[in-house]
Amino acid sequence: MKVLIVYFSKTGHTREAALAISEGIKEAGSTVNVVGLIEFKADSIGHYDRIIFGAPCWAGSITKNGVPGPVKKALNALSSESLKDKPCAAFSINAGKGAEYTIKNIGLLLKEKGCSEFTEGPIAKAGTPFSIRKGSSVTPEDLKKFKEFGAHFIQ
Repeated sequence: MKVLIVYFSKTGHTREAALAISEGIKEAGSTVNVVGLIEFKADSIGHYDRIIFGAPCWAGSITKNGVPGPVKKALNALSSESLKDKPCAAFSINAGKGAEYTIKNIGLLLKEKGCSEFTEGPIAKAGTPFSIRKGSSVTPEDLKKFKEFGAHFIQ
């Protein structure tokens, strides 16, 4: 099974989580490619069996839609059939609260593109609220949770 993890990260926290998920996927025996949103090519989706998107939560608890603009733009750029019959997932990192809205709304966008089955992935706290400063990293306990999610997602 081939899995694509696409993540958006300004401080590196979402990347940390994406790499932990990829470790779990590899240990479970599947192939995984982890790409930052900037390097992501929409036409590459067809080469993968499952797709995971990761995004930080930006004011998700305030706006209730909490999907960062660049992530929303990338998902909207996908064709309406690009995820047809592909299981998908999303995960999020937040410094405060609201990441569950980020995940749910990414899920809605993925379903619009044909995602056959959506799984809500883990959430972790890292960073500094309302700041682009790095702040605290994802904890080892949370990284373990992300790794376990990766292994379970391909089963």
